[in-house]
Amino acid sequence: MFGPMDSGTVPRTVPVDRMASGDHACLGFQDEDDRWEIRAAFTAIGLARGERVLLLTGPGTPPAEAVTRLTAQGIRAAEAMRHSALVITPAVPGYDTAAAWTAATNAAHGQGFSGLRVAGDMSWALGPGLDRDRLLGHEAAMTPLLADLGLTAICEYDQRRCAASLLDRVRAAHPVCVRPRHGSLRAEHAGGTLALRGDADLATRDDFELAVRHAFAAPSGPPCRVDLTRLSFIDARCASVLIRHVASLGPADRVTIRCPRLHARTLRLCGAAEVPQLLLEET
Repeated sequence: MFGPMDSGTVPRTVPVDRMASGDHACLGFQDEDDRWEIRAAFTAIGLARGERVLLLTGPGTPPAEAVTRLTAQGIRAAEAMRHSALVITPAVPGYDTAAAWTAATNAAHGQGFSGLRVAGDMSWALGPGLDRDRLLGHEAAMTPLLADLGLTAICEYDQRRCAASLLDRVRAAHPVCVRPRHGSLRAEHAGGTLALRGDADLATRDDFELAVRHAFAAPSGPPCRVDLTRLSFIDARCASVLIRHVASLGPADRVTIRCPRLHARTLRLCGAAEVPQLLLEET
């Protein structure tokens, strides 16, 4: 039943920030830190879009540890959980039904969220008694369901526990595979304006922090404007870096950050409204 799909389908591979609403994606990972960077980016995007984010963690990862890891990536996880925008719970073995995901999506909409996104650890499916055909059939059936619901999902598979032959078939059962983001960043500081373009993400964080630090420590003084209108993406970690530098200025200083609405929402989620020196100008 699933042979042609397994051998002939080639999923498109995208950075996590390029996933579209309703995408059903596979993440094959080998390192926990890498996985949490992807989870943090996935979470930040969902929160910025007003979605509910559901993280289904694996064995040995209690919600408290997940909160700590997300907070280290610049996510205000505890606050998001208090507002039910972020839900962290251990993955429960078993194949959720279409009715369950439909109900979860409807509940998110009913509580004022713009949608639902889920990242789930799939290690429960790889243990003793693994039924490959059932697993692949489940993954194949999820794709049209998620597309219809507009539910964005990442199925996480630990490459250290999953045979390469099985992982190939699992990837083929998804229309999308997530890869680490390989962004680029350009910064220009002149005339009191720091202009950033490209991507501010896990691939460019060091460059972003260096550019911001140099601009705010310039002999001519810190920038009074930061232009993010040509920045295609900013993650929570980079947003927090920028906010922290603005907050370090004197009480009479003001920095206007000009940016698209989505960036403004990310900045607010990271605490921009709590910094009196920072003024947001949405474009």
